[in-house]
Parts: sequence; C-alpha cells; structure tokens
Amino acid sequence: MWPLSTGARIALAQSHSMQARATVYSPTYGVLELPISGGSVDVDATSKTRRSATLQADPRWWPRSPADLLAPYGSTCQIDYGIVLTSGNTEWVPLMYGSLDEATRTRPVSSSGDLTVKVVDPAARVAEDRLDIPAQTIANATAVGEIARLVRETLGTQVEVVDQTSSGLVASVIVIERERWDAVEKLADFLGAEAFFDPVGHLVIRPQPALNQASVWTVRTGNGGNLLTAKDTLSRELVYNRIVASGQRTDGVPAVYATATDTTSPAYYGGPFGKKPRFYTSELLTTVAQCQTTADALLARVRGTSAQIEIETLVNPALDTGDIITAQDSRAGETRHVIDKLSIPLTPEGTQSITTRSDDLPAET
Repeated sequence: MWPLSTGARIALAQSHSMQARATVYSPTYGVLELPISGGSVDVDATSKTRRSATLQADPRWWPRSPADLLAPYGSTCQIDYGIVLTSGNTEWVPLMYGSLDEATRTRPVSSSGDLTVKVVDPAARVAEDRLDIPAQTIANATAVGEIARLVRETLGTQVEVVDQTSSGLVASVIVIERERWDAVEKLADFLGAEAFFDPVGHLVIRPQPALNQASVWTVRTGNGGNLLTAKDTLSRELVYNRIVASGQRTDGVPAVYATATDTTSPAYYGGPFGKKPRFYTSELLTTVAQCQTTADALLARVRGTSAQIEIETLVNPALDTGDIITAQDSRAGETRHVIDKLSIPLTPEGTQSITTRSDDLPAET
C-alpha cells in the first residue's frame, strides 16, 4: 500500500473530492500534463504486465504522426490520483508509470467523443525485447543481480531496483531461449519472490505476500462502511498441502529435491482434506537447500482454505496487489485476504473493484 498521510486516511473514510492527472513525457515535445476526462488503472498480479490503464482525452490530441505526443512510439506517462483533503490541499497518490501502447478513436467524432489511450507498465517493454539468439545467465551472479541486468538491458541503467529479499543467493546458469521476462519470473520463483514494477516505475523484487502479514486496510458493511457488494467463493481447487520442489538434470544424475508439508492448517496433509501435492521443477534448483527455500515459499501461497472474495468498494487509490486487507461483514464475520486484482477509476463517481488472491503458482512440471 502506498503510504498515506493521516489527513488522506481521514478523507477516504468520509465523503471527499478527487482529481486525476496524467503527465506525458514525449521524446519530441517534452513534458505535458494531459487533460483527461475519465478512464481507469487496472492492477493484476497474475499478469506479466501488472499495471495497465485506459485514459479518455479530447480528440484534438489524436496523434497525426509517429512523433506526436500520444503516438505509441516512445512517449511515457505517469498517472496519479488526487485525494482532496479537508484543508483543501490535494495529496497525490501514484497509480502507475508506463509507456503509451495504443491510441484509438471512432469517427465521425461527436461533440462528446473521446480519444482513448492505453498505457502499460515497463514489464511490457521487457517482454517485447526477446533475445535474437539463446543466451545464458552469468555464472556466479546472484539471482537479484541477474533480474536487474535482464531488465536494464532493455530499459537502461537508470531503472531503480528495489530489492526487498536481501538475498545473496547465486543463481545456477540457465539458458534463456528467447523470452526475457520469462527468465525474470523464473529467477524470482527461485528466490520465492516476485518481480514487478511499482506505481512510479521502480522494479521491485520482494518475497511472495502471505496472509500472516499485517493488514493495511479494512472494508466493512454497515453504517459508515465502505463495502458495497461482495461475492464469496470457497474452493479446494487451488489448495495444496505438500510442495515437492526439484532440480532438473539431463545427464542421468538424480536431481535434488525437497518437500514442504502443511501440518497445521484445516487442510493439513493426511487429514480430512486428504493428500494433495504440487510439483515444481526448475533447472535453477541445484541443491537441497535451494529446493527447500522454493518449496517453503510456494507452500505459503497455497496452504489452508482458498477463500476468495470479489468486492466493490469506495476507492482507496493507495491499495496495491499483494496487500493484506480485512473484510468485516455483519453476517459473514471477519476474514483476511491478499489482493490479487484491483481497478481504480479516474472519475469521482467510480467505485473500486477488488479480487482477492486465488494463489497463482508457476506451471507444474
């Protein structure tokens, strides 16, 4: 969750005004604050491109050449949400930084017709930068260092890397056939972590979120509540009570492996829930200790009961995927959830949709 002042938290708990702004950085025209009439920012932890946005702007900004301000050929955009405080000042919360990906319009343009601009976060550019020929990760380099190198080769050395893992684990040498961002995700899985771009365009490498972390926000029903609608789902589909993580060998030598087993949750291994293992294999795992670290991290994401909610609530622009929220319902009681997806409207009348995590794992092999 983006840090908020006490004044902003008070404003969000009551009726308040909001503003939205989009600052475009053009290689040709420099910096311009683009007037927008609407749109939304969507954040999805299960997508390679975690953050994306659609903006509505006046049709007069339609790009007529590849060098124009809103042409998707190099311009970038910072989108911010403004909370108007009781003092009359505005506190700006960054929602995303990314590159212009698409501009569309429908003609003939009516008097209220808008130009629609799509913005995607920097992961989209890294994913586009596929390797010409297969390459290897650098021997004796750390996994964090290799993630940073792969990203900076595309975006430049100015990209700030925020490492929240404090890991010095050296990554085994792997072959990257073509997909650069897939290699980034594989290296993050090796650390039991995730890699993504935050609202100001920094590359963040952090441990996978878990429900035992502190809750940052509460949504509630009743008088003064901010929870409008909720859809609850209980499922065993994405619940596993044992993880088997193993290395990958092609020389006939038995691969190393380790297991992590749930022994305490309601779905503990061998109990009434039954036995439901999940298998994960990676060429990065070359020692038992590495296998154990990965198995423990993956188990933390899928142990216990899979309780998912889809809610519509009043807007808190500071929320992010991976945040832990508490849902208080006079009928359903109190539950804790990890945010998996959310949408932030850029108009005053909009409401916020939030989907809690259906724990998404790397592909089983």
